[in-house]
Amino acid sequence: MIHKFSLIEKILLSNDIIPHPFADAASSVGLGFALGSAVKLKIVDQLTMDVKEVKQIASGANVSEIGAELTLDCLDALGYVRKKGTQYAFTKRGFKNLSPQSPDNFRYFILFCDYLYKGYIHLDETIRLGKRPESNMLEDMSEYEWELFSRAMIDISKTNVREVGGKIPVSKNHTKLLDLGGSHGLYSIELCKRHPHLTATINDLPPVKKYAEECIAQQKMSQKVSFMPADFMKDELPKNVDIILAFNIIHGHNMSENETLAKKIYNCLNNGGMCVILEQIKGIGGSSQMSRATTAYMALNLLHQASAKTYTKNEIDDFVSKAGFKKTELKQLNAPGFGLVICYK
Repeated sequence: MIHKFSLIEKILLSNDIIPHPFADAASSVGLGFALGSAVKLKIVDQLTMDVKEVKQIASGANVSEIGAELTLDCLDALGYVRKKGTQYAFTKRGFKNLSPQSPDNFRYFILFCDYLYKGYIHLDETIRLGKRPESNMLEDMSEYEWELFSRAMIDISKTNVREVGGKIPVSKNHTKLLDLGGSHGLYSIELCKRHPHLTATINDLPPVKKYAEECIAQQKMSQKVSFMPADFMKDELPKNVDIILAFNIIHGHNMSENETLAKKIYNCLNNGGMCVILEQIKGIGGSSQMSRATTAYMALNLLHQASAKTYTKNEIDDFVSKAGFKKTELKQLNAPGFGLVICYK
């Protein structure tokens, strides 16, 4: 992300002398594609913290020298690599986010975004119709696409799993947790680590079982966390649950569907239980442009991918109160536009 501007650039941008579409419709889009290609074509796999000749990088990635050079120049502009003549190396940011050797890399998220971008060629039709012109994206995903999606969600979760875990008020009376659409289960794993009296069940579609079990095994939590293949919108949910996580779920459904789901969740919870919703929440960031951009883009993306949208806190309160929840609490997260809504039974 370009975030460093000279004093003159700041003045010119603030007065619209440099037209903002120059970045919004051109460089930002092109740089995003360059980042995706750099990962997909394994150009970044050739990089280390020590400089290397572009000819060697291109040869290792089996791409043209000019293609490697121009792609790496884009990454240099974004701050992921540093350039010295015809040599390139990772910056600290680049190594952390792009290197396959980095435990914190964001490679699957980048590849998943690159995959989504390709479908934007039909965005005009979605906007015209007000819904996705084809079936829901999840209904047609291949095994490879499920892997991209699942591992991208793992990338995102690693950035806030501890923050989220610390904001959920688990009491000693809470012993059973149900993670709806929990995919990898990292949030359930974190909560069970923090609260040894808690056990969790991840309730999600069969294609993600592989990734949940992988995370459970890596974290050595098989005694505390299990996976139940199911479609939580269609299938019966387990009863007598104390906590239900509904993370990144409601944005995939319309208000009527969310009312039905909220009632279903309410009926599964014990008295004193809670449902925790994690979402991109419209209006949560006040005057923050980045927060507004996150929720606005996600809303349009969800319309295009699933004929869905993001919601405001008031809209969430509306459908959970109809289900019977007596009060809600909003907790803002560090990521712009993201928050937790805790619904108490």
